[in-house]
Amino acid sequence: MTSNHKLTAVLKGRTVTGTQHQDHRLTIAFADGSTMTVNTAGTTASAATGGTIAKVRQQDTQLALDFADGSTLRIPLAEATASVMVRAHDHTLEYAD
Repeated sequence: MTSNHKLTAVLKGRTVTGTQHQDHRLTIAFADGSTMTVNTAGTTASAATGGTIAKVRQQDTQLALDFADGSTLRIPLAEATASVMVRAHDHTLEYAD
């Protein structure tokens, strides 16, 4: 799986405060008030609250959030593109793919 440099630059250092998965959509909330919404191909394990993103990797329809503690959250994407969106605390778009 290769590094997603653009998404890593947006998310690196952000700490997860919660996750919610409903109707093939995973929403991850961060401590700075930003959110990441992912269209998934199914269910995914919830991320541990408090985990800080170190890097993001992606290959085709697989997204991996690597945390500073060495753990990884693997997310099955609905499609290889147009599945991930990150919004800042003021709801402005920071990343879309």
